[in-house]
Amino acid sequence: MRSAEGSHRTTVRLFPDYGDTVLWLDVPISYEVTGLTESLVHELQDWEQFYYESLTRDFTWKSADSAVRYASEGHRLAQRVADELGDGYEIVFRSYGENAQTHRFRGTRVPNPQAVAAFDALVAAAHAEKDRIALALADAPPGTGTGWFASAPGSGSIFKPTQAKQV
Repeated sequence: MRSAEGSHRTTVRLFPDYGDTVLWLDVPISYEVTGLTESLVHELQDWEQFYYESLTRDFTWKSADSAVRYASEGHRLAQRVADELGDGYEIVFRSYGENAQTHRFRGTRVPNPQAVAAFDALVAAAHAEKDRIALALADAPPGTGTGWFASAPGSGSIFKPTQAKQV
């Protein structure tokens, strides 16, 4: 989603982490709602599966070649996602190798309009949810608007821990 000046880029992180996706805003993004091309979604799924198959039970690489292939494919896929999302988005990828650097990718081709629209809607919904929570907390009685809480995006409920009654 772009700001009025067009200079703001939304960050999409690319990494596998048992979220059934490798695409993340503040939360994992299901492939079904991304608008990305089917071929790219399949490649992302294959890359994630390769990642899991390349790790030992202790979460170390089974081979140095697997680590190199994971990083190389991650860079290629990050650029593909960036190309589909266009200049309003920046894809961030950092491999899990020792001394790995964070790489940022921006689109270099004509974007996929369905993917841009889908991600714009996801970002708008995330901003609206943050605003809703901030408003609900601001309207809370004095002394209850800060601290720990949880929200359920599906229902819109906000859960606050109960405070022990003082006797």
